[in-house]
Amino acid sequence: MDQFQTTAEEVSAGSSHGFTSFGELFDAADPETESDRVLVAAYWRQVAEGASEFASYPVNTLLKETGNTVSNITRAFDTLIAQSPRLVLQIKKAGRSKQARKTYKITREGLRRVETMLTGGVKRS
Repeated sequence: MDQFQTTAEEVSAGSSHGFTSFGELFDAADPETESDRVLVAAYWRQVAEGASEFASYPVNTLLKETGNTVSNITRAFDTLIAQSPRLVLQIKKAGRSKQARKTYKITREGLRRVETMLTGGVKRS
């Protein structure tokens, strides 16, 4: 299996924390950087809401609704993609322009990163 693919068992195992709202999860994770905020929101979309892939808009909306805005959502996703190992993958891009709709997925390492935040031991890269 590809190191970036996530199995259904791994995703369902991550959803066992019992958070009933994104705000509760976000508070428990207590992300420090903008890219970590985006990663936590993406985690909510992928794990708690069961989205196999997601666009940046619903992630940004989650953050805005809870008062945890980021200055540039695309730049935050680019930061997560540029890390080694990658925390997020860009799966698709619809359109040619810089503003084209992009679709993302959290990698196994990205899931582990949020799980580490939730258990209180954030690994900084």
